Amino acid sequence: MANEQGVEIQVLTPHYYPWKEDISSFFSRRERSFSALSQKKPATPELLCGAEVAYFRHMRDTDLSKLCIGNGRTLLIEMPFESWTNSIVDDISFLSLDMEYRVVLAHVERFMHYSGNRQKLQDLSALPIVYQINAEAFLHFRSRRIAAELIKSGYPIILGSDAHNCTSRKPNIAEGRSFIEKRFGAGCLDKMDFTASSLLEEQF
Repeated sequence: MANEQGVEIQVLTPHYYPWKEDISSFFSRRERSFSALSQKKPATPELLCGAEVAYFRHMRDTDLSKLCIGNGRTLLIEMPFESWTNSIVDDISFLSLDMEYRVVLAHVERFMHYSGNRQKLQDLSALPIVYQINAEAFLHFRSRRIAAELIKSGYPIILGSDAHNCTSRKPNIAEGRSFIEKRFGAGCLDKMDFTASSLLEEQF
């Protein structure tokens, strides 16, 4: 389905929850799944392993390199579903600046309605951090306004499908791109694609 939508490289980001398993266990389980998948998948899209890492305390004290995308330092983090504290922002800043991860915050549109998070996103935008928005956010009236607000903010943004299956949460990147091009112009998509490409340059 992704191939039919023109996807050339697809990043696989199973959820990592530190309260469920340690990184070594997750890594081994993911590698077994990827090996099985690699024997059956078509030639395109090319697949990269990563993880969607749920924020947890003491991230700054943990080696997260096995959770990065491909062979690089890009780390996809799912922020807490709550109002973010200064401590959380400090942890993300530390990961970005001191540990030199290329931090991508997953589906940031989902956190905008929590008190204070708009300001926290603005604060974090001073760092070399990328914000990811789900294509689905542009396909529904209620979430479309928030997604548009993020686009207009000028933040570095990439688009993701956040696909979980082939039915209720299927790949929908083409639909999202179509809406963005109609609403914001081809230049907006080009900017997103450039940001995404810059994240993938170091992965191979």
